[in-house]
Order: sequence, then C-alpha cells, then structure tokens
Amino acid sequence: MIYVLSFLMDVTVVYLMLGLNFRGVDAGASPTELGILTGSFCLSYSFLCFVLARWLSSVDVRLSSIVTSILLFILCLLSTLASSVALFIVLALLIGTASAFFWPPLEHRLGQGKSHAQLYRALSLFNLWWCSGYAAATATCGQLYYWDFRLPFLVAAACLVLIVAGSCFLAPAAAGQGEAASRENASSQTAFPIHAKRFFLTASRIFILLTYASAGCLFALFPKLGEVLHLGKPLVSRLLFCLYLGQLVSFYLLSKSRAWQESLFFLISGQFLMAAAFLAVFLFNDEVVFASAFAAVGLVSGLAYFSSLFYTLHEPVFQSSLAGVHEAFLSAGRLVGPVFFGVVASLLDLKAPYLFLACIFGLFAFATIWQGRPDKAGKP
Repeated sequence: MIYVLSFLMDVTVVYLMLGLNFRGVDAGASPTELGILTGSFCLSYSFLCFVLARWLSSVDVRLSSIVTSILLFILCLLSTLASSVALFIVLALLIGTASAFFWPPLEHRLGQGKSHAQLYRALSLFNLWWCSGYAAATATCGQLYYWDFRLPFLVAAACLVLIVAGSCFLAPAAAGQGEAASRENASSQTAFPIHAKRFFLTASRIFILLTYASAGCLFALFPKLGEVLHLGKPLVSRLLFCLYLGQLVSFYLLSKSRAWQESLFFLISGQFLMAAAFLAVFLFNDEVVFASAFAAVGLVSGLAYFSSLFYTLHEPVFQSSLAGVHEAFLSAGRLVGPVFFGVVASLLDLKAPYLFLACIFGLFAFATIWQGRPDKAGKP
C-alpha cells in the first residue's frame, strides 16, 4: 500500500505544481517569478524536513498521510480559484508545508528494521512506483490544462480522496521494528570502510542537491522557454515527461544490479553526463535534443536519488541518516535551482541557466575525482 500511496501523492503534487506553473506563464510571470513559484514549494518543504527530521521519523504514517491529504485537497480547490502570480506563490508555499508531513514518515516506515537486501528490494519498488506517478502526471498535465485549466487540480483532488481511503489500510509497524533493528542491519552488512561510506553518503547528498536543482530549473523555466519557442503546453509537458521517463528507466536498471553502490565510476560518469546534457540544451533548439537531454538528466537523477536514500536509510550509525535529511537536501536543490536560475534567465537569457548547469556539473565531476582518491575515500 505504501507504493500505491507514493504513486498517488506524486501525481497530486505534479498536477498542482505544474498546473500552477502553467497558470503563471499564462498570467505573464517572468522567469524570476516562475523560479520563486517553484522555489516557494521547496522552501517550506526543505525547511520543515530538516528542522523536524527526527520528529517526522516518529510520526505515524497513517495519520500523516490523512492529514496531508486533507490539507492538499483544500489547496487543490483554492488553486482553481486563484488568479494572480502572488497567490500562486502563496499556494505553492502551503503545498510544500503540507507535503513535508507526508514523505519523511513514509520513507522512514519503508526502511524501518530492514536488512541490506530487504532495503534494496523495498527501495527499488518504491522508486519505480513514485517515479511512475511523476512521469504519468507530467506527461498528461499539459493536455488536461489545454482542455480546461481546472482539470489538473480536480484530478489531483480525486487522487487525494484515494490516498485517504488507502491510508486506512496501512498496517501498523510491527513490534520490535525501529532504531535498534536498523542499527543491527547497518554497517555490519559489508566490510566496506566506514570513512568511505561517509564519503559516499556526503557525495550522494551533494549530488542529489545539484541534480534536483537542475530538475527544478527545468520544471520551473522550461515552460517559459517552450512558450518563446512556440512549442505549446501539451508538447512542453511531454518533453518534461522524458525527464521522469529517464528516471523511471534508471530506477529499473539500478534495481537489477548493485554495481552502482559505493562506485566512484558511476558517480563521476553521471556528473559528466549531466554536463553534456545541459550543454546540448544550451546549444540546440531541437525537440529531439530536448527529449534526449531531459531523458539523460532523468537517468542521472535516478542514480542520485537512489544513492542518497539508500545510503541514508542503510547507515543509521550516522546521526544525519534520517529520511527527513535526505528530503531536505533534495528539496533544497529544488529551491535553489529555480530561484537562482530564474534570476539568471531574467538578467541574461532563457538559455543561460543551461550553460551554467553544464559548467557546475563539469566542475563537480572533477572535484569528486579529487576527493574520491584512495587516500581520501578509502576505495579506488
């Protein structure tokens, strides 16, 4: 049931946020305002996930799911009535606030008391389900909006009703599951050096911050670029779908092999691939190039997400290994990316953020190579 709830919640959030983004574009919002719109969601979400990380890990997942769904249902209805960019930003801030009480308890419950092998299987399924929700909603939001701007918000409200119903069927946590069980299954699972594990946990969190900053930039600013290029909202939506299709493929491939775990090669290759993808977006205006680049970004984002969440839940010996901290890094990226690159696009050009991103990932790759030397990370 956890997997189904994650699917429905991501459908809901995408319809809400992409729908508000489309409304902002129609209302004449500048790139800076669109960045703030997406960033507002992430501001409240990342702040609460970080500050309340430990408390959120102890909240009953059934209660958190129901309360979050009721709050978001109200915001869905308000989103059909709001008509100004300022109100869209306020709604995004409130959507982020409500969402912060859903994901950390759900992820903590997913990893609670699981061994290395059990956690790997559970996260593989979890990632495929929530990403399927993101992909399906992103692919269809533009068409629903084209038919009637209220449809994405009304479908999101219907999903929330299903989440409330499904939450009632969640079984309570089994007795004995918790921190003691989690610690028992921690670093003892492998003989990999603890300082190297810490390196990969830290690197994966920086990686997820940067990858989700770039994904947030695409989510917030590409609809504006699409309008300038006369692509139309349905096509913009389908192109953004390639991002989550790539992520879905990534999760599937990662679920079939553990070669990526604590692998410097995968980490660095992903960073260079991100740099190449954004350079292509900067240089070309072709739809096929956009689709291919977004799919590449999705592939790498899947690696960053899976790595961060796996290292987080598998290593409770680290005080920072809480699902809320993982979510805070993820959302901090989606806050910084849209806001910063929205300003860059306003001051320079709608294509400028993609050149910046290509340079950032190239530099990050070289920094990872340097920090990942055997004498620093503990593994070649």
